[in-house]
Amino acid sequence: MKVDNPLSHEFLLQHPAGAARVLEQISAEDVAALLNEKSIEIIAPVLVAMLPTFAAACVARMDTILAAKLMTELPITIAARIYRLQPPQVQEALSGHLSSKLRSRIRRILEYASLSAGDLMDPRVNMLPEDLTVADAIRRIERYRQSVSCEIYIVDNTHHLLGAVELGKLLTSQHHVRLRDIMKRTKRSVSAHASSDNLLSHPGWAERQRLPVVERDNTLIGVLDYSRVKETVAPESAEVNEPLENLMSLTGLYWMSMVELLNSLLTQNGTNKGERK
Repeated sequence: MKVDNPLSHEFLLQHPAGAARVLEQISAEDVAALLNEKSIEIIAPVLVAMLPTFAAACVARMDTILAAKLMTELPITIAARIYRLQPPQVQEALSGHLSSKLRSRIRRILEYASLSAGDLMDPRVNMLPEDLTVADAIRRIERYRQSVSCEIYIVDNTHHLLGAVELGKLLTSQHHVRLRDIMKRTKRSVSAHASSDNLLSHPGWAERQRLPVVERDNTLIGVLDYSRVKETVAPESAEVNEPLENLMSLTGLYWMSMVELLNSLLTQNGTNKGERK
């Protein structure tokens, strides 16, 4: 997608969600170079539609002044999320060009009650859009630089949680099928505002060691790990939760083994492709 191509310009303008899906397949460095040459009015809707971690990676590589101006034009919840996903040095650089009012608004959004789900979650979560095909999803996972968990969460174009697909299911499904057609709709999400009193008793821990964390509007914003909740909220309660602990240990061992196997298969597949080229 060339910077000065009129068709590219129109595509970005008229189809921001479709443009986001295309750009997510390109390196963040190249996308940032493209965004640096476009007006904020054009690139803001595209950034909104992008998956959060990729949008954050692009913003981190953009011109700092332009990126700060862009943050002022994004919906505040999107701007706050992109800001949160930045490394400290990028946050500091952006903050220097943001108004005190915007910095304050971002801080308020990112602050959760101590020991709440939002406070304990990991904001970096594996998610994919519902309209991707299985083949496209596998290609994206092959390009991930880090290991993926046993579940990939499926979202709509506004990042609302729809369901999840296990890696095993993904790898054995027909490649032309859309993720929305093979995902399992999940009811195991945790509210970001759930207090420490309620976290350990969440019924989802009976099935998984990691649960998706959502905002009040069901926007997927992170993932919560059972071991961190246990260690932080109730480190002295091992005897009380011994049956659950045993179950989670067995389940965790199984899923960690599966994830390692699937990651190895994906890595090997990528290597074989490289050798064939």
